[in-house]
Amino acid sequence: MDGAESPQGVLPGFEVGSTAALRHAQATTPFGPSLLALGKVHGLGSKGLSDLVTHLGRNLGLLLEDDSARTLAFLQAVKIPGAVRLAEVLAEDRKDLLADGRDELDRLHERSIVLLGPDDVPPRLRSIPDGPRWLFVQGRPEVLDGGPFVAVVGTREPSALGVKATEAVVRTIAAYPITVVSGLANGIDAAAHRFALRDNVTNVAFLGHGINVIFPAETTEIRHHIIASGGAVVSEYLPDDHYRKHYFVARNRLQAGLANIVVAADGTAAGGTAHTVRFAAKYSRPTVGLMFEGAGNLARLVAEQVVGETVEIFDDAGRRRLDHLFRALCEEMDKPTNGLALVEHLLERELRLREITREDINRLTIRLARAIEEAP
Repeated sequence: MDGAESPQGVLPGFEVGSTAALRHAQATTPFGPSLLALGKVHGLGSKGLSDLVTHLGRNLGLLLEDDSARTLAFLQAVKIPGAVRLAEVLAEDRKDLLADGRDELDRLHERSIVLLGPDDVPPRLRSIPDGPRWLFVQGRPEVLDGGPFVAVVGTREPSALGVKATEAVVRTIAAYPITVVSGLANGIDAAAHRFALRDNVTNVAFLGHGINVIFPAETTEIRHHIIASGGAVVSEYLPDDHYRKHYFVARNRLQAGLANIVVAADGTAAGGTAHTVRFAAKYSRPTVGLMFEGAGNLARLVAEQVVGETVEIFDDAGRRRLDHLFRALCEEMDKPTNGLALVEHLLERELRLREITREDINRLTIRLARAIEEAP
C-alpha cells in the first residue's frame, strides 16, 4: 500500500515541457517514503507536491535519486516555482530527507496507518475530476473499495430534532450492507458516526487535517471506535498538517465523491454542508435533504439540484421513501437486502435477555403472518 510495488512503464500525464526520456524514467525509491520526504521540503508546498504526484505518479521518488540534472528537469517541466533552488536543496539533503521519510512511514505503520499511492486510491475517488492524489488511512483501507456508501452530513450546531433526524437516517441504513460516510466533526457528523456505531454500521470518516491530528478533541473516542469496529479514518493531508478552513471545504468533496447517495441532514444554504451538496451535484451523486419542523434551509438548496430531492423524515411516507432509495441502491450493486435485518438483530437480543414463553412467540408469529398477507 505504500507504493513499493513494481513501477509503471510510463509516467501518467507527464507532457508539460518534458521529453520522452523523462516520461519513461523509472523510480527505484518507493512512493511512500518519497512523499513524506518531499513533504518536509520548505518551499515546495502542498500544491507543488500535488502537481508533482499528478505528473510523476508513483515514480515520485525520481526526485530523490542521485541525478541532479534530471531532478531539475522534472521540477522545471512541472513548472514548480523556485525549481533551481529546490533542486539544490534536494541534491544536498536527499539522504536525510529519505531517512526521515522512511522513519515516519514506519511510525505510521506501527499505528495501523497506511499510505495509498496514486494507483491505490479507491476507484470512486479516482473518477472525480479533482480527486485525491494519495490518502492516509487508519483502520481498514479495503472498506473504501466496497460500498455502497451513504454520506450523512450537516451542521456543527444542529437542533435536537436535527440529531433525531440523523438517527432516523442511520437506523434506516442499518437494515442494509451500507457504509456511512461523514467528516468526524462535532454536530451532525459526530451523531451520524455515533448512531452507526450503535447500530453496527461500518463508518468511513474523512478528516480536514492530517491523520496524526485529533480535532475536535470531543471526537477522540468516536474515532477510536470507528477503527476498532472495522471502519476507516481517512485524510489526504500530510500527517501533521493542522486544520484550516479550506481543508474542510476540500474534505467535503471526498465525502461526496465516495458516496453513492448524500443525505443532508440539517443546516443552512450558507453553511459548510452546502459545499458538500454542490460537490454532490457536480459529481452527479443523488442527494436527499431532510425536512422537519425547525430545519434549516439546506433542504431547499438540495431541492434545487438536478439530482436532489427532499423527504419529510418524521413522516411514514418519507421514511419509506428513504428506505426505498437505500434498498434500490443495494439491489443495483447486487448487495443482499433485508429490510428487517435490524428487527432480527433486536429479536435475537430480546431472546437472550428475556424469559420468552411459547405464548409470546405465538403472538409474534400471528403478527408476522398478518404482515405477510398485507405485504405487496
